[in-house]
Amino acid sequence: MNAENLAASPSLTKASRSFRCAGRITAALGAALLIALAPASYGDDTYYRWKDERGKMVVSDRPPTDSSVEYEVVSQGSSLVRRVQPGEGAVPAEVTPRPGNEFEQVDTKQEQLEAIPKNPESCARAQANLETLNTSARIRIRDQETGELRFISEEEKEVQREKARDTIRVHCE
Repeated sequence: MNAENLAASPSLTKASRSFRCAGRITAALGAALLIALAPASYGDDTYYRWKDERGKMVVSDRPPTDSSVEYEVVSQGSSLVRRVQPGEGAVPAEVTPRPGNEFEQVDTKQEQLEAIPKNPESCARAQANLETLNTSARIRIRDQETGELRFISEEEKEVQREKARDTIRVHCE
């Protein structure tokens, strides 16, 4: 007897039909769950990048096959990078050192900050702003939505202080 004959058979009870239906639903849900979880188990947050012989940036999920190429192992979850020197070959896709796999980490955010040229005008303005923000004076700004002047709160003052400190770190020597 095939499935069509079974479905048409009057001897099947309602319960057995619903049981078969529930089994199919369970199997379908299980398959959908496996499909949904499969990419998560294979996904990786680390990639490799290097410049090819023409100077073009190459980004890949595998290191370069040419062992004489300098490349980087990059983590998408942080600003950490592992630089691999020519001749070192393929290394584990890790940006955090561990026993048995020691290397020097590179924090690319710090490098990016160092690459920004110092701006004496921005430095002086940020220092003056920080000095004003550190006084007990009430500070007014123009509201961006209404265009009217309003006093800033202590929380807003602290946010502005932090912005001034960041600008000082970047533009002052």
